[in-house]
Amino acid sequence: MPQQIRAQNTLDQLAAKNTLSGSDILYGMPIPPGETLGDYYLNENWNKTTILLYQTEKMLEGYFVKYNLQDDQLEVKTTEGIKMLDVKKVKNIVWIDSLTTSIHFFVNGAEYKLDGVPTTNLLEVLVDGEMPLLKKTILFVKEPTYNVAFDVGSRDKKIYQKSSLYYARQGDLYKVKGKKDVQEASGSNKIAVDEFIKSNKLNVNNDSDLIRVFEFINSQKAD
Repeated sequence: MPQQIRAQNTLDQLAAKNTLSGSDILYGMPIPPGETLGDYYLNENWNKTTILLYQTEKMLEGYFVKYNLQDDQLEVKTTEGIKMLDVKKVKNIVWIDSLTTSIHFFVNGAEYKLDGVPTTNLLEVLVDGEMPLLKKTILFVKEPTYNVAFDVGSRDKKIYQKSSLYYARQGDLYKVKGKKDVQEASGSNKIAVDEFIKSNKLNVNNDSDLIRVFEFINSQKAD
């Protein structure tokens, strides 16, 4: 091919291709940084809280708090700035959700054993009583999957929360996954509990319905 044609062909290609496709890499150019999607808090809002400590049974009242699940610490707003309180020192807390004004109660997971081992984190008390219903929330962190060479994957770190429900019997936790677990919790009141579920058209896989069922279970045990 004559030199002048090769030169013209090169110019034509440059004129036609003035943008990068999704798979092209312009070496030397910085890659846009990823983001962190989600956060490490059980609730991202500052909630007015009362805290009961283990060591002194002292009540810390009226502080605004966020619960950091990643570090298992309470971040507490004070007049001197944000202070960190290790959850291991906390026996119970109650907070008022700053958005919904609903009240949430928590107990230290160390009060209970899961598979024979004391658990960690704060557990939310959904139903109190002889056989409480508790919610445990943990974090999952998905690291960025971006591959520079192939320009594929995500640059973002993603943080997810996953909650599981448990009932407690004599200090041991038992996971509630379905109707069979509810029947196990019902004990000698199984027939009455089944009838309660049926007559009220409840679904034990729905959290609000399950709360009603365990309120009934605890009322039966109180009789």
